[in-house]
Amino acid sequence: MKVTNQVLVRILTIMLFSPFIISCASIPQLKVQYQLPPRSKELKGKRVVLVFKDDRTNKKILGQGALKEFNNFSGNISFSLTRKNEPESKMGVYQVSELMREAFKRRLENLGLEVLFIQLHGKPQISITLNEFLLDLVDRKWVAKMNYKASLVKDGKVIASQNISGQAERYKLMGRGEAETAVGEIFTDMVNRLDVPGLFQHADL
Repeated sequence: MKVTNQVLVRILTIMLFSPFIISCASIPQLKVQYQLPPRSKELKGKRVVLVFKDDRTNKKILGQGALKEFNNFSGNISFSLTRKNEPESKMGVYQVSELMREAFKRRLENLGLEVLFIQLHGKPQISITLNEFLLDLVDRKWVAKMNYKASLVKDGKVIASQNISGQAERYKLMGRGEAETAVGEIFTDMVNRLDVPGLFQHADL
């Protein structure tokens, strides 16, 4: 049976590009789904500057146990938003700093605040300092941890602050689904736990 030149070209093309396709498919991303609380107009009309600082001692997202399950992890995080009775919105792929800025921006806007990223004279500033954000696999349990400090600053002075930390655990079943569930749970809980109205009330703003 004769093989035409066209068929040979197709076979060679598949052979050449298959390793490339396989290598791309083997680079996993961590998926983080953040669930916003119900919308509020409690702080409508107010403006705030959002500042993020990454103070983590360990800048890696994955611990040693998790790294074995996320082969060739790129460090990228696929971020999506959900809200009760609304479809999921895919926001894009971020590094940790970008992820935090976007999530807290959405959280503040959800309260009616206008969020700025450039300091304006006389405008209050919410500073988020991340101290820990880690996923690991320990004794067949996915463990997700997050720790940060939120400060309300005005005219260079810290007026009020909150320290927020937590941990979520999920038993490892098949694949990485439970890992991403654990990260989504702790991320949602930690971001939503920030009492933004409380910061403003304490500062009499």
